Amino acid sequence: MDVKERVEGKGEGCKMEVKLIEKSGNEMRFLVTNLSVSLANALRRAILTLVNVAAIEDVTIYKNTSSMYDEVLALRLGLIPLKTVPTDKKSSKKIRFLLKEVGPKIVHASDMKVEDPDFAPVYDKTIIMELKRGEEIDLEAEAAYGNGLDHAKFVPAHVFYHFYPIIDIKDSDVKNAKEIAKKCPVNILEAEGGKLSVKKGSIDKCILCKACEDFAGKDVIEISSDPKKIIFEIESWGQLSVKDIIDEAVSGLNSELDMIEEKVL
Repeated sequence: MDVKERVEGKGEGCKMEVKLIEKSGNEMRFLVTNLSVSLANALRRAILTLVNVAAIEDVTIYKNTSSMYDEVLALRLGLIPLKTVPTDKKSSKKIRFLLKEVGPKIVHASDMKVEDPDFAPVYDKTIIMELKRGEEIDLEAEAAYGNGLDHAKFVPAHVFYHFYPIIDIKDSDVKNAKEIAKKCPVNILEAEGGKLSVKKGSIDKCILCKACEDFAGKDVIEISSDPKKIIFEIESWGQLSVKDIIDEAVSGLNSELDMIEEKVL
């Protein structure tokens, strides 16, 4: 039994529905209907803690004459996002990096020589350090797989969720419609001809901050939310695609549920 089957239950009234709102690059937004908050949070935590990605774990510094302490340099290297092959293919593989440079130079992630190009830095222009004239750096690093339970550097994405917004404009004809619209930090309100309205197709971008409601009052505009609809937002740091992140998170969550099911039933 997988997570989807567990969520759907037996009655038609509780059937879960998923709708993709937006997908662009490393970001994805989707709407889930009839999903409990507890399971939504379980999925979020699974993404943060059960998805394995590669990151630099061990650093051997042979020479460092720069002003940057060895410990700070090792920390920076560990935080560089590395392209990652899903763990079912190369989970036990250790990946070696070499870095040897002489100043004056700004050292970027692209200057690291990687043993396996499948695990190259995601962002080549990431700055590691600045070497002044005559300063040298010579080191060897090794990357390994881990997840958010091991260290924050293994967390694959920024992920959060919120209820679907409900915007109730009591009367579209208001004296200060333009001022109210300007209060919206995500710019989804508009005022034309003294009428206040929500821009077409923009309601799902509301972040429920209630800035407009606080300014104008509930008698003009009221912001609430639908607890049966949850908007998920995921931004991958680039190690894995959003699809791979969700697949591995659901797989990990299923494994934990199977373990509980096996122990108690």
